[in-house]
Amino acid sequence: MENTENNIQKITELNAKIEHDPTDFNVRRELAAELMENGYNEEALKHLYYLLKRFPEDSRLHYNAGIVLENLKEFDRAIISYQNALNINPDEPDFLYNLGYVYLQTQQFDKAIPFFKRVLQIEEDDANSYFNLGYLYSKTLEHDLSITCLKAAIELNPNDYLAHFYLAYEYDKTGQRELCKQYYSKVIDMSPDYSWAYFNLGAISFDEGDREKAKEYLIKTLELNPKDNNASIILAKIYMQEDDKNNAINLLQKALKNNPYNGEVYYTLAHIHKESGDIDKYREYLKEALNNHDTLSTNIKQLQAELKNLE
Repeated sequence: MENTENNIQKITELNAKIEHDPTDFNVRRELAAELMENGYNEEALKHLYYLLKRFPEDSRLHYNAGIVLENLKEFDRAIISYQNALNINPDEPDFLYNLGYVYLQTQQFDKAIPFFKRVLQIEEDDANSYFNLGYLYSKTLEHDLSITCLKAAIELNPNDYLAHFYLAYEYDKTGQRELCKQYYSKVIDMSPDYSWAYFNLGAISFDEGDREKAKEYLIKTLELNPKDNNASIILAKIYMQEDDKNNAINLLQKALKNNPYNGEVYYTLAHIHKESGDIDKYREYLKEALNNHDTLSTNIKQLQAELKNLE
């Protein structure tokens, strides 16, 4: 609270100086920096653009404008600002990194990759660039390159649990299941509250037929993230395998309270009622699944055929 009050007071003082002398560019730069740091992005942008009119070749001003626009989710304009900064100073790692990261955020993966590679040509120990390249190569399905980059990120920053998480994911994609499980376990050691690691281990255990381990991981997933519908679906299937219909239905009904528009939950409930012989409920939930088909993994035509067979 005290820091916030001090920051506001400093901003107020700098504003007063600018009102007294609008041409004091050093004060205006300081004010823009304070506004950026404290989340007053629109106000900061006004001062940055004012300065850019007078100092159009100042690459750092273009870069700071890019940061503010990125914070405002105005990614197209942020890209232009970062490109302007790079036109003036093409070898500045911060500029290259931020432009690559905006392309990553906007899912322009092929455009993002060269910028992180360029950062690493300049700063070969940049763990974040290796991590981002690992993530990007995963998205472009270049799994071997992804693994190489993620291992480099971990070597530089052994405590990066997200790098361990994505490396585990890549090992799973390439069929290296034991390494995959080892790295998910490392994620849990480093970040015991990261629910996705528990979920993935639960899904793997279920796939391998180890019901008890799967239950343990999935229950922990839902303890940490009660809104994880995928965990609820798999756990409900386990309960049905154990002839525990009531637990399965209650779990999925709870999932629908968290998210009443999940087609996959409705579809799973439909088949639980089908197994129980309750055809009316089976039909009811099939219709709800169809109404929410955008969150359904089952082919819509298959679902429609199931409903038609009930006529």
